[in-house]
Amino acid sequence: MTRRTALWLLPIIFAAHNAEEALTFPGYLPVVQARAPLALRPIVSAVSYPQMLVALAVATALPVAVVVWNELRPRSSPALWAALLLTTVMLLNVATHISAAVFVLRGYSPGLVTALALNLPYSLYVLSRAVRERWLSRAGLVSLLPAALVVHGLLLVGMIMLAGLALR
Repeated sequence: MTRRTALWLLPIIFAAHNAEEALTFPGYLPVVQARAPLALRPIVSAVSYPQMLVALAVATALPVAVVVWNELRPRSSPALWAALLLTTVMLLNVATHISAAVFVLRGYSPGLVTALALNLPYSLYVLSRAVRERWLSRAGLVSLLPAALVVHGLLLVGMIMLAGLALR
């Protein structure tokens, strides 16, 4: 598979995963809100389904923009780093879905099927290939995990909060 093809799979897999979440979240949002850890309940309780849909739409559009950036600037290290950052976020998201399924919902969590069937193998493939083929410098690769923790955590909460403001 070419690197270009591998990168174009990123928005496709994001879209499939976000579609599963959008379709399954209405039935699970009250359960998530009731069972969320006490520290997260104020944030989780403030999230509505329409807010979730806006956040998912943004999270679906972002990988498209990043891959288009890669198409327009195929030799751009920042563009490639952004694509690999989203791939690392995708890998972290798998851990989030597993944790939610095991510790919070004690069963299925919205997005779990695509997280395990698509996100996990795709992100492991692309990231291992990026390391093996040295797509980025060592420092660029090492910076992916801390940046992904920030993006997955803080920016996800920020997107949901902005979605709430946009829907008012």
